[in-house]
Amino acid sequence: MFNSFIRFKAEKNRQLFIKNCTISDAPRLEEEVFPAECKAEMDIVYKDGDKPLKLDIYTPFGYIGAKECFILIHGGAFVYGTKLLDQNFGMHLAIKAGIPVVNVDYTLMPESDMSQIVNEIFHAMNFISSKYGIRTFHTVGDSAGGYLAYLVAIAARSRHVRHGLWVFEKINGTVQSANMVCPGIRNPRKDFPGFYFEKFINTKEEQPRLPDYIYDLNLIAERDTDLRIAVITGEDDFLKVQDREFKEHFENALFYEAMNEGDLHMHHVFPVAHPEWPQSKKAIAMIAENAVGRR
Repeated sequence: MFNSFIRFKAEKNRQLFIKNCTISDAPRLEEEVFPAECKAEMDIVYKDGDKPLKLDIYTPFGYIGAKECFILIHGGAFVYGTKLLDQNFGMHLAIKAGIPVVNVDYTLMPESDMSQIVNEIFHAMNFISSKYGIRTFHTVGDSAGGYLAYLVAIAARSRHVRHGLWVFEKINGTVQSANMVCPGIRNPRKDFPGFYFEKFINTKEEQPRLPDYIYDLNLIAERDTDLRIAVITGEDDFLKVQDREFKEHFENALFYEAMNEGDLHMHHVFPVAHPEWPQSKKAIAMIAENAVGRR
C-alpha cells in the first residue's frame, strides 16, 4: 500500500511538472532568435533503434579543429524536455568558448532510468570521438542536466563510479570540466524525480541497485579534486541553497550567483532561457573560462 502511494504521488508530480514546463517553455521557444556566428548541424543520429537518439553540433566560425568540445545536457527533472530547450544557450556558449557544443537528447524517465541515461550520454561522447576525432570533453547542463553534467564527468573519470551506475563502457577521451547551471543536487529515492532513478525501486522483490551518492551528489563531491567545476545559480533560483552548499566542497570552483536587476529576475536556469541577458552572458563567460581558460 505504501509503495503504491509513493508511485501515485510521484506520477502525479511528474505529470504536473510536464504540464507546467510546457506552458512556460512554449512561448520563449517561439520567440528565440539564434546568433549567427556559428554553424549548426542538426539532428545527427548517434544511436539507432525504434526511437533513434539525436544530437546537434554548434561550431563557432573561426574554429580551426582543436580536439575538444562541450557535451550539453538539457534539464527537465529527467522526465521532460529535448535538446531544443538548450539550443540558443548552446550556440551562445560555442561562440564565447570558441569550441563546438554538442547538444544531446537522451531517453526520458520513466521509460529509462539513471543507468540508461548515463550510458546513452557516454555513447554520444564515443560517437563524437569516433566521427570527429575529439578526445577532450567538457560537460555542461542545466537543472537535472547540471546534475548529469557532474555525474557523467565523475563516471567518465572513475571506474568505481561507472560500475556503481552499471555503466561498463569507457569513453574514448577525458572529461576535464563539469559546468552546472542551477543544478539539482539532492534527489531522494522516494520523491519525484528520484523515485524514477531505478525502474524497480517500488517493488519488494527488487533491491535498490544504485549507491546513495547517485541521489545526493554531496556524498561524492570530494572524490575527484582535479575536475574543474563551475556552478551557476540566481537570486530567484529555488535550488540556490543546494548549489551554495555543493560548491563549498571545491576549493577552486568557479561560482556565480546572479542578482536580480530591474525587470530581470534571475529565476531557475535563467542563462538557458535568456542567454542574451547581461547576467547570462557573465554565466556563459564563466563556463567558457572554466573549460578553456583554466588549463
